[in-house]
Amino acid sequence: MRTTVFELDTDGKNVRPRVTPEPRWQPFDEWEGEPLTSVHLVEHVQTPRATLQQVHIAAGGHFVMHTTPDLAHCQIVRGRGILRLPDDQRIPFDGPELYIFQPETLHEWTDIEEDTLLSVCLVHPIPAP
Repeated sequence: MRTTVFELDTDGKNVRPRVTPEPRWQPFDEWEGEPLTSVHLVEHVQTPRATLQQVHIAAGGHFVMHTTPDLAHCQIVRGRGILRLPDDQRIPFDGPELYIFQPETLHEWTDIEEDTLLSVCLVHPIPAP
């Protein structure tokens, strides 16, 4: 997926597009010591308050049960599989769909039937003063 990030140039007056024709996928092999299967990641923007990324889970892949202290806006761009919750509740997904995960909400991506592309915005908590 072509991605365009719009940024201010060095003088802060003009908007410039930064176009990436194809994501520069990096292997994403583990989460807190637990192995991931066929998962890749690209981070597009990171600021003190948010991280914008894409996650690719190949058919047959698996992303272990996990959570973060962040609010996660997760757009399933394409793909099909199961989102599993800690009580073993299994929620089928078939992109496009939008999931919003409140902080500390455990979930797992499993039984991935089709290559799945997630567009994720992690909104970081405000540090205590």
